[in-house]
Amino acid sequence: MKDINTEIIPSKENDHVIEFAGYTFYTIYNTDSLKTDDIVFYDVIIIQAGDPEFTRHIITRIRGHFNPEHYLKPILLLNQSSLKDPYTNLLDGTLYSLEQIKLILPKLQNILLRIKDLTFSSSLSYEALIIQKVLSYMYSRDMEEMEPFVDFNSGIGYNYPILSVNFSRHEEHQVLNIINIMLEEKLMKKEFLDSVYLCTKCTTGYLSYREVCPKCNSSNATSQDIVHHFPCSYVGPIEDFKNQIDDALNCPKCNKTLRHIGVDYDKPSIINDCLSCGHRFQDFNVKAKCMTCKFDNEVEKLNKSSINALSVTKKGQIMSVSGYVTTSKDLQEIIGTVKMDTFRTMLKYEIERLKQTEGNSNLAVLHLKNSGEAYSTMDNELQRTMLKVLIKAIRKYLPTSSVITFYSSSTILIAINDLPLKIARRLTEEIITLMRELMETNFKNMIVTLEHEVKAVTVKLSSDLQIQQLVKDYI
Repeated sequence: MKDINTEIIPSKENDHVIEFAGYTFYTIYNTDSLKTDDIVFYDVIIIQAGDPEFTRHIITRIRGHFNPEHYLKPILLLNQSSLKDPYTNLLDGTLYSLEQIKLILPKLQNILLRIKDLTFSSSLSYEALIIQKVLSYMYSRDMEEMEPFVDFNSGIGYNYPILSVNFSRHEEHQVLNIINIMLEEKLMKKEFLDSVYLCTKCTTGYLSYREVCPKCNSSNATSQDIVHHFPCSYVGPIEDFKNQIDDALNCPKCNKTLRHIGVDYDKPSIINDCLSCGHRFQDFNVKAKCMTCKFDNEVEKLNKSSINALSVTKKGQIMSVSGYVTTSKDLQEIIGTVKMDTFRTMLKYEIERLKQTEGNSNLAVLHLKNSGEAYSTMDNELQRTMLKVLIKAIRKYLPTSSVITFYSSSTILIAINDLPLKIARRLTEEIITLMRELMETNFKNMIVTLEHEVKAVTVKLSSDLQIQQLVKDYI
């Protein structure tokens, strides 16, 4: 912990900078142009509130950056006006005078300390990069929950600040894709809040719902009551009963005057007339015109998505510190492996086979303990190449009946079938030695920490439970 000075001291070299307790605070004024690369030299950013658009612009520039030295930077707002913007939730505090820095300093120190816990790795995909941003930010702010805010400026009507800040309005539907990945990867758990309906063409939610003619799709139509005259059973539009002399209604069939609704007549329905094509119809079609791309959607075909409140799981907390490198979808593209769901199904069938025979099958787990540190030294393409090389090498050691899957970017599961446990363990030891040699040969400065375990498959437990027991110490 740095020693706390009793005074807030303006910098002699730069009138935007003040110093306090060994930390530097950079103030951005309304008229300033921001060079985002410069903010890495300061511990905390202070935005002087004024124009809401300017404040929003600065927040999105910093939080929307892909360098953790930018997007994790503590931000304070000075002289806050009545800002009603979801992105104010990306601020770390508000000040009404610079003297209040003394009060908020412990919170800032905690943020800066938690940032030092994080490991940053190059992600295999854009989705993994965004997820790493979200998890890192939430960990640094000690956040366990992420809630959406109703936002007219959002392309989907709801704003998840630390997620939405990475996308323009017309790309914001990708926020929902990222959330689905985090749920599938069990990094987050959800609580349903609402549903939104999005355009089938551009996937935005700014829609105008209209009743239209079923023949020409025009919304230029008029409606009138249908009248049922009880005595003679005539049914027709109310215009048939009107005359040009007074407001009385006269039946066109029997010429009697209609006096009391419910006694001698009723209005059972409505008839509509299209003023564009002249078509007469009883039921409108309903369409949703997208105000973004102008496409007219059938309401039945709109893309429905759930809006959920999210909370970080234990796995998500671990990934936020160790670094989130890749999604399951990225790993599915590695030749020689199967999807995790496929692996579970194959193991289930293998258990059923073992019940009928006296064969042997085994489950092995290979875990790269310092994966965050290892991946942080590689770019995306190098990571993918390394994984492909490892799987190709592992496959050569295994019987053809063996199955490989990625449980995560740091953990590999192998079903070693038709071999005794003793031989499976020896094979796994040889694979670990090979992996260590390959990685240390190709990545000179990397210290490889590999762990492994092999267990015989039992017919007494389900496939899911056996996998859980095997990997529980590696997640």
